[in-house]
Amino acid sequence: MSLLGIEHHRALDDLLSAERQLRAQGELVVQDFRQLLLETAIRLDGERLEAIRRENPLIPSIWTVGEWREFLRDIPDVRGWGTPVQSSASTERERDLLKQIEALQAQLENAFHRLDEEKERAEAAAAVHPVPASDGAIAGIELPKGATPCLLDLNEHVKNLLPSLPAKPPTAFAKTLDGGGRIGGDLKRAYQRYWIALYMIGRWGLSASMEIEEVLAAMAGVSSGSGSLRRILVDLANAALLTSEILTMDAPRTALRLYRLSSEGEKLFEALFKQKPEENEWSKLIRLHEGERFTEHTLAVMTFAMHARKRGYATHILPQVDGNAEPDLWIGRSDEQLYVEVELGLKERTAKWRHQAELNGGKAAICAGTEKGRQRLSGDCKLDNIPGSATDLEALIDAKYKTVNHTSSLWVEQWEAG
Repeated sequence: MSLLGIEHHRALDDLLSAERQLRAQGELVVQDFRQLLLETAIRLDGERLEAIRRENPLIPSIWTVGEWREFLRDIPDVRGWGTPVQSSASTERERDLLKQIEALQAQLENAFHRLDEEKERAEAAAAVHPVPASDGAIAGIELPKGATPCLLDLNEHVKNLLPSLPAKPPTAFAKTLDGGGRIGGDLKRAYQRYWIALYMIGRWGLSASMEIEEVLAAMAGVSSGSGSLRRILVDLANAALLTSEILTMDAPRTALRLYRLSSEGEKLFEALFKQKPEENEWSKLIRLHEGERFTEHTLAVMTFAMHARKRGYATHILPQVDGNAEPDLWIGRSDEQLYVEVELGLKERTAKWRHQAELNGGKAAICAGTEKGRQRLSGDCKLDNIPGSATDLEALIDAKYKTVNHTSSLWVEQWEAG
């Protein structure tokens, strides 16, 4: 048995080493392809690309293959920086360039697919003794209506749901969602992941791509951030079942892609799960909190909620409460339940913190945007003798989402009165 164990570990080491080498080589190829795509896009339609980049500086580095294809498809007859096509020879050269771009897109997509498959196989082989997903889940707390469980509980919930998920889409959606050319086991896994993503959005209100991919990764037994998981959400958006948008913020500098069900997505959800979907967090903030007008605050609330759930808290965005306070969300676990205010400004709001403290048994709970903002707001509370807890998005983001868990602290500072 010891000899078999040694051979097993050697085989795993060889597999992981080969996977790392393949991924490193593939990433170099992908970088070259991306650079060539960017150079070609600038040459063919640089003005439009720059206009898009002014709206979102992260573009085109965050573009998927589908988004690149959409940009290239809309290149007008006038190429480059407004210079008209001068001759049939130049037209022919541009046609050749477009063909090369399409070939590169196909190669890029295939490279991502091969790399993701290798990574999934290596990680599945190495995960001999996985940690139970229910470890550290909240206990002994009754969630208010409309609340979303912590991430560990969501993972456990989906595990129990897996056996009941259909192998194929309802007949009415068979053409809409055909699996993107996948076959066999890949197609079966894709459909399962489609249904999990839709369930997380329509039943539990999740919106952030990062968090939805985290649940998918836990079910697939791979690390989050895999391109194969990202393509699940892209497929659903391309099929017009999800509405998608990237929200950005300057302080701290961050961006998050959000999803919500489209009208067709709601119909598919109801056909799959025999119940009407709940309003997800992004939709709720748009409807009740001017979410489309104050996009930075919307992003801040959703980022805090996402990080709180990763740290073992259940959440409820825009809970209804009695009194003068209007908290942005409620968080809770067995040893702590608080109404939290997400505040990006620096103005003194003593009355606001007093109203909020009345909901929390005398304590304020604040999430600021930056370290400077947190220090200012907590300082205001301390001067007015209001105890409380405070954190900031800057600290939460710097902690790296993948590395935190239910044992990680949500608060940067806590203080008592006096």
